Amino acid sequence: MVMICLLFFINFIPTFHLKSADMSLLEGQWVNVYYEKEKDAATDTFNYADTATEFIAKKLGFTEKENINIYIYDSQATMQRKKYGFIGPLLGLDWYIGDNIGTNVILTSPANPGAMHNYDSVKYAVLHEIVHAYISVLNPDIDLWLTEGVALYLANGEEFYKEYLETMSIPSYSDICTRNPVRFSNCGGYTFATTYVEYLDVTYGWDSVLELIKTEDYMLCFGKSQEDIYQEWVEYIKNYYQ
Repeated sequence: MVMICLLFFINFIPTFHLKSADMSLLEGQWVNVYYEKEKDAATDTFNYADTATEFIAKKLGFTEKENINIYIYDSQATMQRKKYGFIGPLLGLDWYIGDNIGTNVILTSPANPGAMHNYDSVKYAVLHEIVHAYISVLNPDIDLWLTEGVALYLANGEEFYKEYLETMSIPSYSDICTRNPVRFSNCGGYTFATTYVEYLDVTYGWDSVLELIKTEDYMLCFGKSQEDIYQEWVEYIKNYYQ
């Protein structure tokens, strides 16, 4: 048992400090970016993030800068180690190029995007993680479906088309309640969750969505249960306009 605990501790040593000694800082109006050697890619990402974050922050009710720090690593393996420790690069997560840890965002450098991404897909992914970072201030334990839906909705995620229903099943109620990121992905969460938040915004207004982000109290926000809202959303999807 002692040996297992020791190995567990050793594995997570890379997660103890997100900022490495050789990182430089770009300090903006809304975000800060720390980067290693890939300065041009980091500067490009910083300019995009600091400009686009103002809309995100104000949409989520923030009027001034929060302590949002973005750490850009030249290697995808380094980024993955900052989340999962030394074992991270061994997990075969080629798609995994960014994440948030509370108000801290970790990102692979767009200059070295890995096998499943390109420069732009990594650069633009930073905004998705920034949404998560800001949401973590409002509700650090928010449901996975809701936080991903809001991040996709506000960060201009993939557009949804009604034709998707010809090949994809609408996630079940239990699917949207899951806290398992693998199940979320496998049930089509990254395709459908944005429409869930879109439905809430269109039907009940953004102020109610923002209150839901903070409280997750469906009766308070909509006068209906979460399952009732789910059934309404299913009908919305079935009659989607695109």
